[in-house]
Amino acid sequence: MEQNISFTVSWSDATRLAKTLQARNLRYAVKQLPGKTTLAFVFPKLSLSQYVYLYILFGAKRQEG
Repeated sequence: MEQNISFTVSWSDATRLAKTLQARNLRYAVKQLPGKTTLAFVFPKLSLSQYVYLYILFGAKRQEG
């Protein structure tokens, strides 16, 4: 997959998810969404297996765009 993929989460879930991602050595960036109370975890260039893992981890909270 060549595009950046992002998933939105609440602030309360962000710490738990960040620890899980660090343990898996996945590269990501965290961005505050303007006017929202959620954060976006942004992932560059994922393999299909990584995308499936993240989809399961985050649920269907993928942010389009």
